Amino acid sequence: MAETYTGNVQNHPLTFFAIIGERSSAFFEHLARYCSLMWWMLRNVHNAKEYSRNIYQQMVMIGNDSIPIVVFVSAFVGMVTAVQSAYQLYDWIPRAVVGSLVVKSVLLELTPLLTALVLAGKVGATITAELGTMRVTEQIDALEALAFDSISFLITPRVLSGMLMFPVLIIFGDLVAIIGGLIGSVAVANIPAEAFINGMKSSFETKDAIFGIIKANFFGFTITSVACYQGYYVEGGSEGVGKATMGTVVLTCLAVVVMDFILASILL
Repeated sequence: MAETYTGNVQNHPLTFFAIIGERSSAFFEHLARYCSLMWWMLRNVHNAKEYSRNIYQQMVMIGNDSIPIVVFVSAFVGMVTAVQSAYQLYDWIPRAVVGSLVVKSVLLELTPLLTALVLAGKVGATITAELGTMRVTEQIDALEALAFDSISFLITPRVLSGMLMFPVLIIFGDLVAIIGGLIGSVAVANIPAEAFINGMKSSFETKDAIFGIIKANFFGFTITSVACYQGYYVEGGSEGVGKATMGTVVLTCLAVVVMDFILASILL
């Protein structure tokens, strides 16, 4: 028999543990559903070739349509890194060190992380809104009624496209950020272009660029898969779509930061 509590429920000691238990149960339930969705997608990934046109469309949406915001963010990331490095270290280091700091910071951390955080809002929110709208308007149910594999048709192309296009965007962003750092060094910090380039050449290592690309691949999978999960299982009509979209942005940003730390600890 359920026990009824009266008075100020918020101050009751059992309420705290009940909330913790409820939230923990909900977390593991969502985690199990997410893992089940990813397992189904991986097990039937060969079906995606039947929907290759969907993959191309998603590559355009994730990659081509994101180029302007990646260029904007990366350019200012490079310029800010150069200016702040020169400001903090200018009095006691050679000028060429600024180029070294910019290329290391950009390739290893700033461009992959900040680009992923920005794309979590753009790409993640878009995917969740699309799939959520399809769910609440029963379009996904209609696909399944017509014997379509809705996961292979809707989710697999988006996740594969994210894993393919995020590294391309990061490579493009690295190039723009380095050029931005050169411009910031010359125009603001009064560092000769030759000194910046020499410092950049002396510290550039191929493994740094590869590490950033590996991170981009993981970020692309995380953002697109979480966004697909949030949209695919949305409930509550248009209000539910809005909540799922907001939840996607929050969850993907947190997941990207945590994964960035894990990858750095393992690979570096």
